[in-house]
Amino acid sequence: MPFGDDYDGSIVSVLEQLRLTADLEGLAMLDLSDDAADAPVAYSLGNDEPRTTAIGQTLLTSSPGRPSHTLGADARPILACPWVLPPARPGGLVMWRAPGSRRWTDADHDLAASVAMLLRTIVGSGMGQVGIDRLTGLPNRRWFLDEADRHIDRLDQDAMTGTLFLVDIDELRRINLTLGRAYGDRVLVRMANQLRAMVRPTDVVARVGADEFAIWQDGMDHLTAAERAEALCGRQIFQDVPDSRGVTFSIGIASRRANSADDIRTLLRRAHMAARDVKSKGGGGWRVSHSEPMSRKSGSSA
Repeated sequence: MPFGDDYDGSIVSVLEQLRLTADLEGLAMLDLSDDAADAPVAYSLGNDEPRTTAIGQTLLTSSPGRPSHTLGADARPILACPWVLPPARPGGLVMWRAPGSRRWTDADHDLAASVAMLLRTIVGSGMGQVGIDRLTGLPNRRWFLDEADRHIDRLDQDAMTGTLFLVDIDELRRINLTLGRAYGDRVLVRMANQLRAMVRPTDVVARVGADEFAIWQDGMDHLTAAERAEALCGRQIFQDVPDSRGVTFSIGIASRRANSADDIRTLLRRAHMAARDVKSKGGGGWRVSHSEPMSRKSGSSA
């Protein structure tokens, strides 16, 4: 196996749960790095179809930035969700249903992206080395800081910008006190799933605090990150939580130019201060570090 046997139990457990949840005939993890060219199928479950896996490999290669799907010659729905494992190890998750089965939906794409991110974390760092948050399945603050540092080193070599995106859930303590911790946990899990579904394969997402999530984004400037923040603030993602209209989040954004003196810890402090400023004004908005905030409640910008 290209990834080593230490993680087999964790990976197979995740794949089996996905197969049952998404009503799949089969699925496979593909390692598309050069050293696995002779045996790209790292793990597979269910009905193993070599032709289907080959189609999935083509999808991963032709669309390395986002999920894509097609129909096989026998009308078999095939979905491929790519990732890039550190350090820049391409691969992804291929799923298929029986011929003539229902087509893929947006919910299927979101589920595949979430599972691919979890598998990326397991394979990239190993369950024995990376701290995984048991509630959300995301890596923890320590892993995020180490991984973001590695991304920053590569961006400096390539003279590229990177941006930190910090999401702070507003009044989570109030939710825990008034609705119960189970509802607070539901908010955290839903937020984690939403972030996993919206990130690119090269982004790094983690839970870095009790009510905070962070995303590191290679090659993204603060303007594009602000557009993402505005779109996220406008989404209704807590419909199944009582009094969900009161669940908002404050977002802090901190960008870094290539070869800047700012390390990831400095960027995290900057983003935290920006999010805290939004929160002090009522929450439910975003701010770029060292600029005026934009709130969906006020509709104004710096």
